[in-house]
Amino acid sequence: MGNVDMGTDYDAVIIGAGMGGLSCGTLLAKEGLSVLICEQSSKPGGYCRNFKRNGFTFAPAAHFLNEFGPNGQMKEAFQTLGLPPEIEFRPQDPQRRIMTPHFHLTLSTDIDRFERDLIHLFPRERLSIHAYIEEWKRLVKNIEGLSIKSFDLISFKEKLQLLYKGIRKVPQVLRYRGKTGREILDSFFKDPLLKYLLTFGARKDSSIFTCASPIIWAIKGDYYHVKDKGIDALPQLFLRYYKAYGGEISLNTLVKKIVIEQDKARGVLTDGGEEIQSKYVVSNGDGHLTFQSLIGNDLLPRRFVRRLQERELSGPTFTLYLGVDLDLAQMGFDGALIHYYPTISKNPWEERDGEGFDIENGRMTIRMDSIKNPMLAPMGKHTVAISTFVPYEIFTDGGNVSPHYTEIKEKIAQKIIDITEKVIPGLSSHIMVRDASTPLTYERTTLNTHGAAMGWYLSAKEFSRIRSQKTPIANLYQAGHWTFPGGGIPMVIISGISAAKLVLKRMKKFTPKCRMEDKS
Repeated sequence: MGNVDMGTDYDAVIIGAGMGGLSCGTLLAKEGLSVLICEQSSKPGGYCRNFKRNGFTFAPAAHFLNEFGPNGQMKEAFQTLGLPPEIEFRPQDPQRRIMTPHFHLTLSTDIDRFERDLIHLFPRERLSIHAYIEEWKRLVKNIEGLSIKSFDLISFKEKLQLLYKGIRKVPQVLRYRGKTGREILDSFFKDPLLKYLLTFGARKDSSIFTCASPIIWAIKGDYYHVKDKGIDALPQLFLRYYKAYGGEISLNTLVKKIVIEQDKARGVLTDGGEEIQSKYVVSNGDGHLTFQSLIGNDLLPRRFVRRLQERELSGPTFTLYLGVDLDLAQMGFDGALIHYYPTISKNPWEERDGEGFDIENGRMTIRMDSIKNPMLAPMGKHTVAISTFVPYEIFTDGGNVSPHYTEIKEKIAQKIIDITEKVIPGLSSHIMVRDASTPLTYERTTLNTHGAAMGWYLSAKEFSRIRSQKTPIANLYQAGHWTFPGGGIPMVIISGISAAKLVLKRMKKFTPKCRMEDKS
């Protein structure tokens, strides 16, 4: 438990030092509350933390970020938390490259060039491509200046005003509400390959806003990387200011139970048997773990439990980390995220998600973070991180870890290397460091069920619902990617700030503003 005084009653205890927990704790501490963050691992940051292998530095989280530009949501978030702009966020352009055995396609902030390239590949869809791109240009123009705020923090009247403003300014939100990417793309296009590519790897029952988000980011020019240290710079900055404001953190401290008294959260019980009392509890942890393990179904409303059990998880991921003695920049790579499709069938649009499993029939993402951040690798060498969907069940047997786990892991890693060699020639003979994370690895290190990096799967149906950060237990709130506004580093930072404001509002120290403000 470190230097934590077990006799101290805290204003708030936060479970988990991911970015949601850190942002929540930082704001609460900044406002003068006594705060303790309990983190089960030895290092804060959740997925946003680097690890080193023989001189190479890797990060499990995506190296690229949106909302960190001059007009992004994170400018306001950093101001709210009192954080200085000491981290340098640099624009990433091109944003990503789509590679198949038959053609390459670049998505840059020059969205007109992207449109021309698409038309060159799919000339029969020329008018539809133009109409589709124009549709998202209109949306981006209309959402400029709108700030995301939690519905939990505003009055009914403000919600009605917000709804009216949203419908007036962004009609697509109402028109596409609850619509899948499949439905909208079918209404625009006929070519199955074009529709497949424009999902950018999202499941076919995902919301159209999930599918179109790379295009929206490209139009906004909203895609950045962290200079020098990489993604690890974020939790380091947050933790430093959290402590400066008086916040406490206890690493290697696993919370086993949320203490409930008279239907209210009153603290937490650790795996060491220590009970820590607090007025409020904020869980930055897994949705299943929070309610079904830390609380228990018997203390929760039946309807809430039923809906919890019906929700789907975001897809499990296998990531292979390589340190190579190749000069990737000299080979022509520029650090853009690569979407690689090893094979594409004649009609990929009609294939079902998760039907069978073969890496070659799916999509791989290839990151070469050290091209933009040379500090992540020794001079003249580079990092490569390759991620792909791999079912969780492949690594298990009857609910336990498969006795062939290591063999399965190595077989998949080698298969990924063989496939990636078509993108990076000579890769297999230049590997100096090799490590891999399976869905079980992520589950063990982050306590996210099946290693779900984006929390609950955001289907079109789920996207149309407004998630609440409140819970059926009084004085217990949620932060992180399992709650509003969803997955991704910027969104979990916003969720942490919103959770803190809910606590502050309850303590009558804070009067929140509207969920979405027009700052223009």
